[in-house]
Amino acid sequence: MTGNTSLSDTPPSGADVAAAMETRLLSGEWAVGTRLPSERVLALAYQVSRPVIREALRALQERGLITVAAGRGSFVRAHRPSSHGGDATLLARRGEVTARDLVVARVMLEGQTAALAAQNRTEADLTDMRRILAAFDREKSLAATADLDVAFHESIAVASRNPVIQLMFGSIRPLTHGVVLRSLTDRAVRGVAAPLHDVILEAIADQDPDAARAAMTEHIETAQHFYGPDLDAALTDVLIQRAASSPDLAEVLSGYIANLPDQSD
Repeated sequence: MTGNTSLSDTPPSGADVAAAMETRLLSGEWAVGTRLPSERVLALAYQVSRPVIREALRALQERGLITVAAGRGSFVRAHRPSSHGGDATLLARRGEVTARDLVVARVMLEGQTAALAAQNRTEADLTDMRRILAAFDREKSLAATADLDVAFHESIAVASRNPVIQLMFGSIRPLTHGVVLRSLTDRAVRGVAAPLHDVILEAIADQDPDAARAAMTEHIETAQHFYGPDLDAALTDVLIQRAASSPDLAEVLSGYIANLPDQSD
């Protein structure tokens, strides 16, 4: 077994070892239920001291990736979204999140968020939303357009004045960014979904919760009508396939996929 810790002059830290081990856990190299190698074996593999290995194991246990049983060792556990606060990026990296999953969740969350924003928005909120949409309409870069799209949805969460909703949106923000990239690289989806931004904004400005909820729901559910097989495929696989088939978009899409592991920092 190799530790894959090619760090030059700086000895690996517990965080470094935890990150390397996490990659192996998520890749399935160590299957659920498997007993991990002993601290001694891991220390040799990663060329670190046993205290550093213990630090790494504690970090993995805190993230819900392993269970440490006194006297028995460390075991790989199934990652459940409800455990340890969940981690959307871990699920995405394991291929456990589809666009349909995200559509259903976003309709529940963002539909109500838009309704609350219509009730609680301020003029400053509206100014911010209008600024974002104006920049979205002018932008030519895919990466910047995707950032602005997500920023618009985030501004609505802020306008809801509910900190728990803002926290919930933040937890799925990386996944939302992924599905936004899928939509923006599909002319049919973008042609229908993008104009609905203005409808959502108008309903929020009019302080009409029902219209805001309906417009947001229609906007998010556009994916169900146009994604086809992509709707039920793993979101990361969908983005990888689109990157492979669209050379002009490959850099942006591949960059997003490559950065998924860092979203939990």
